[in-house]
Amino acid sequence: MARIAHLPASFLFFALAIIIYALLGSPTPDDPGLVEIAVAVLLVLAVGTGGLRGVIDMRLERTVFLKTLQILFLCGLLLPTVSAVYYGNDLMLVARDLAAFAFIGLPLFLSEKYAMNDRVSRLLPYLAVFAGIAFALRTLIPAFNIWIPQDELLYLSNSPLALFAGVFLAGTLWNALSAPSRKNVLLSVLCLAGLAILVAAMLLDVQRATIAAIFVTIIILALFSLVKVPRRAALPIVILLSLAVLLYPLFSETAQVIAEKTAAVGLNMRSQEALAVFNALAAEPESLFIGRGWGSVFSSPAVAGLDVNYTHSFLTTMALKGGLIMLGLAILAVLAALYEIFLIFQRDRVQGLSLFWPLVIPVLLYASHKSLDFGVILLLIGVWSTRLQALRPAAPSVKTKDNL
Repeated sequence: MARIAHLPASFLFFALAIIIYALLGSPTPDDPGLVEIAVAVLLVLAVGTGGLRGVIDMRLERTVFLKTLQILFLCGLLLPTVSAVYYGNDLMLVARDLAAFAFIGLPLFLSEKYAMNDRVSRLLPYLAVFAGIAFALRTLIPAFNIWIPQDELLYLSNSPLALFAGVFLAGTLWNALSAPSRKNVLLSVLCLAGLAILVAAMLLDVQRATIAAIFVTIIILALFSLVKVPRRAALPIVILLSLAVLLYPLFSETAQVIAEKTAAVGLNMRSQEALAVFNALAAEPESLFIGRGWGSVFSSPAVAGLDVNYTHSFLTTMALKGGLIMLGLAILAVLAALYEIFLIFQRDRVQGLSLFWPLVIPVLLYASHKSLDFGVILLLIGVWSTRLQALRPAAPSVKTKDNL
């Protein structure tokens, strides 16, 4: 309790919001209720008045990611809102879109505040892992008839936090097996248990991209280890291959299910969806540049032609709402995030990969970019990149005649 008392109040509010969200909430609720109100209030308390200054902070010392995200965020508060008024969009849909967009402002509100606190920056990824595992357990429980499933589709297993947890645990498992000790044996068992829960939940919904990301992560870590420290790669490779042999029937069945889904739905018409967005924008010349605003809808081929107010890609959603202007700013923000992730990867491969997949998949493939989960991933990028920048040596000053 004493340790908790020494944590900043902002982080305690934020952690409580994530815990309630993980245990009771859902990424995209159809009918927001008391849980969503509680989470929203706690997030507002976490941000506080001090955090709001981060939106208009123009310091040159900020990371390139925070600078580009700031421009995107400020433009997003203005341009699609004006477009929404111009097109007379439904106010309820406008509010839902703005609430989802507000989540990407979390790095601006909290990154630098949390990056300056060692304990907070260490606890943050474990909070994300807890949320990911909680979502996975909530996905599995109805499958065992322990709890009556809800009528609403919760989309828990494709949460960016579940993917973050899976990749983070896979990387931690690899590192623990690479340096065997009594402590790391227990850590390996815990990681395997967490991974089993997460992968089982992803398999239940046949989440191809997230399952592939976890396995590709292990392959990347194995290749790096074989090149740099082959001696340390031997034990984890032997153990993981042994597990693969033991679980071969399960892997074979999984591969068959994934192949059948791929044959049936392909890439879920993501390219056709992007084309439909640009066709909708091209219908009126001005909307091509300023978008159709928050609350706008279009006929999406990815959901059988229904009119929806989202797309399955962060980039095409930004294009729909804010036209080519918001699309260009979104691309810059994503490229800046990838640049920061590359720098993080150079220092810590597990951290880098844990951020890469939950960023790229919602940006390109899943509609989870409109959830609090995506905001938490961006917050982690902001915190770890800010801490990394603080560790870099300052650029040498230019010598002049006066200081020679």
